[in-house]
Amino acid sequence: MSNKQGDNSLPLQIADNFQKMATVSMEAMQPILKNLTENMGTLNKSMADNGIPVLNIFGSGKKSKCCPPEETCSPHCIASINRQAMAGERIMEAIMVTNNCGTEKTYRVGVRELKNLDGTLAPSQPFLDKATITLAPGRSERILMTLDLANFNNGSTYEAEIVLREKEINQNVCFTLHVNDNDPTEVSPHNEKKYKLKWQDWQSHFYCEPPRKRAIAPIRPLNPS
Repeated sequence: MSNKQGDNSLPLQIADNFQKMATVSMEAMQPILKNLTENMGTLNKSMADNGIPVLNIFGSGKKSKCCPPEETCSPHCIASINRQAMAGERIMEAIMVTNNCGTEKTYRVGVRELKNLDGTLAPSQPFLDKATITLAPGRSERILMTLDLANFNNGSTYEAEIVLREKEINQNVCFTLHVNDNDPTEVSPHNEKKYKLKWQDWQSHFYCEPPRKRAIAPIRPLNPS
């Protein structure tokens, strides 16, 4: 019985010894890995400050700038528009969409409801002249948004989003409208009598009014003798 117990305990002792060796090795390597990571970060910062391409220890794959990243959320606004207008105006805003990808792209186009900062719908809603656009690589196309401010009140602010969607991800152009009564241009008309007076001397003459055309009498045919 004693020999069998000794034979069974030997593999357990070997496995335990390997586990202890692995634990000691990891504990010994942790400071080295930490120092290596810190040194790589310092080196990359120094290289970036001097305009030298940084080292990428996690791989060197690159993606096109025109496609949303896979591992992070796309930015909520890919562009922003701030517009000032007066109540009663009819405004038009142009958005130029460019395809910077290497393949043809088709985007659905829409606009979310225009609301004020309290979430109340605006008196009228914006209108887009296109519902979809298809762009070849490097090509651009204009989207025109129209909004009638006939029933808006000065002193209010509204927000909406023009949405571009290829397949699954909304990419928004954020639109903010400030309705204000712009300062008018002040004018003061002159006394027109000052300009109707004609002045003339022996050296020159000056007339504000255009010269009158002289009436030319029609030529009558001669009576036959």
